[in-house]
Amino acid sequence: MKTKQFKFSCLFLLILFATQSCVVSSLHPLYTDSDRVHLDELNGVWMEEDKTRYEITTIVDSTGLEVKKDKTTPKGMSKEEAFFNGSGGKKKKASIEEENAFFEGKSKKRNYSEADKNKIENFFFNPQLRKHYQIKIFSEKDTSIFDGKLSKLDGNYFLDIIPNKKCLENKLEESYMSALIARTHGFFKLDIKDDELMINGIEYDDFEELLKKKRIRIEYVERDDNIIITAKTPDIQKFLIKFADDKMFNDPKEALILKRVKN
Repeated sequence: MKTKQFKFSCLFLLILFATQSCVVSSLHPLYTDSDRVHLDELNGVWMEEDKTRYEITTIVDSTGLEVKKDKTTPKGMSKEEAFFNGSGGKKKKASIEEENAFFEGKSKKRNYSEADKNKIENFFFNPQLRKHYQIKIFSEKDTSIFDGKLSKLDGNYFLDIIPNKKCLENKLEESYMSALIARTHGFFKLDIKDDELMINGIEYDDFEELLKKKRIRIEYVERDDNIIITAKTPDIQKFLIKFADDKMFNDPKEALILKRVKN
């Protein structure tokens, strides 16, 4: 039991890429736009039994809009709203036409990329898609940073984490292997109760047992005794939903348990 707890901590701390992860990882994310959610109650400082410290912070993605506000801009107006409404905050006919043109892909103000357009659409219509978690983990020997996105699948919360790109580059900047390293995704079922966070993932022996009993059909590869799921997101979600109530996702004795640190 302690071994499994150690391995979950190991996953966070050893950098989640294909050749060094401690649990089953994936080339593709588990989330889609339609099932993404964001829980502010995950924010804060959490502590593991061995005193490893976890700091979870919500990061709001910038839309990248280049807007200058002036004295006529109403207090509290975002640059996104000012972009369409004008700095004075009054929506004129020209502003309405520009807004419609933008969302139809016909804007003349700037040649927006599809990624920029999606960010701005999300600002107005899907605010939860603009948010993700930054997870900092402090151990005695190292500090690691991960980006996390939360999904709700069939009533269960699953966290997708991937090493923060900048943090990973800094760790590998002196390694000649850095160009060959691929960031992979890790999946964790989360159960939040008051000030306790229970985290369960898919460990090798769990996955191999399912294969042995022919309980799963999902694409994967084995590399240096590691398992990497290669299936696309819809198949990953089916797999997680099917086994959401299985012991591997619900055993408190083998889970990573974090306690909230109160101010």
